[in-house]
Amino acid sequence: MINHFFKRIISFLIMLMALNIFMFFLIKGFYIKDYNEVDLNYSSYLLADSHGTPLGDFTEINNVHNFSGQSDSYLDMERKLKYLIRNTQVEKIYISVDDHTLSPTRENQNNLDRSAYYTTKNDYSSYLKYIREKYLVYYCVFLNDRYNLVIKHFIQDELFNTSKWGGVRSKSSWENLSAIQQQEISRDRINNYFKTSTPSAGMSESLLRIISLCQQNDIDLIGLRFPFTKTYADILNNESYNADSVLMNYDLPIIDFDSLYLEQDSLFRDMDHLDRKGGEKFAKVLFNNQGVSKINN
Repeated sequence: MINHFFKRIISFLIMLMALNIFMFFLIKGFYIKDYNEVDLNYSSYLLADSHGTPLGDFTEINNVHNFSGQSDSYLDMERKLKYLIRNTQVEKIYISVDDHTLSPTRENQNNLDRSAYYTTKNDYSSYLKYIREKYLVYYCVFLNDRYNLVIKHFIQDELFNTSKWGGVRSKSSWENLSAIQQQEISRDRINNYFKTSTPSAGMSESLLRIISLCQQNDIDLIGLRFPFTKTYADILNNESYNADSVLMNYDLPIIDFDSLYLEQDSLFRDMDHLDRKGGEKFAKVLFNNQGVSKINN
């Protein structure tokens, strides 16, 4: 009786492990893979959230590797910076200091489950926390709530998306939306980011640690404000958590391009994200002499 019970337990665990392996490789294929790719043959890197991703590999023309990640917070960027310092010779870092980057929303909207890949045990307060985040949460699908959401979205978007099977997706580009639609979407984004009047303490502390790491390792740190649309700018008004001011307090330069394309909606995929065409165009502006002239101290 006891042996039969243990056999059933072992069989169940084997099945559970096999299912976890299958689901992990599924997630790795479309959620983790690109995030874990970095070229260490550069001395200059761009650290940003989804605002940096449209620049793609166009930054490499100017010998800057784009290390941006969709939904990256300063905590994720701090992990990436430490990884770079440990593994290559870093001379310059461009980092996003947009109005929303110190938002408390970033405490929940981040990539801590993925950026754990870039950590070592020295990055954690305890060895148990290191084991849990670096290995258990990262590799065990059933312990990671984010993976469950990813799988759900994959099923909805990939398996039941009619456009995958010859249907037509009814998504309009930003320039084709009506003024009312643009305003509603922009207002929703702003309401999401600016729920409180004070910045996130965790994001603020992480940004200060990034500044300190760059100072300790003789790395030039340059703040970057990405372009956004006129509709977004008008509704945003003076809402900001002032991440750029944090850098300026340390006499660090800021490249401010938020108003560069206010009248060019065709370069945006939404109110504050460039599309690929816009990213290519912006990369050319960012690293040439015109970009240098936009630096504020």
